[in-house]
Amino acid sequence: MTSTPPPGYQPAPYGIPQPPPHPEANSAMVLGIVGLCLSVMCGGIGVFVAPFGWAKGKRVMSEIDANPAAYSGRGNAQAGFITGLIGTIFGALYMLFWIAYIIFIIVMIVVASNETDTTTFDSINAMLSSRI
Repeated sequence: MTSTPPPGYQPAPYGIPQPPPHPEANSAMVLGIVGLCLSVMCGGIGVFVAPFGWAKGKRVMSEIDANPAAYSGRGNAQAGFITGLIGTIFGALYMLFWIAYIIFIIVMIVVASNETDTTTFDSINAMLSSRI
């Protein structure tokens, strides 16, 4: 037998209501993702952005863990932490590559400028005129 609920009846929501997301969880995620993308695609420039996502994600995760009933959004904070960490590592590696590349170019310029060439145009002309 099926009974109809009385007028104005609203069923209770299933599960426990979720707390509001932490206000800085999304910004940590955005900073981490932007830093990672800049590190990978722009030759290490993200090393200036990614550490902020890393630090903010770590701080927000610890705040959420300290009081899980007050805030949710740990996944976004964790994404900011992880992508910020990876972006910082990639950015640092790219920066080391560029520094090594610039040092290599400077060394090659110094070596080339110190090299003396014993062959001159006069000796080439003398060699060619002796064969005629």
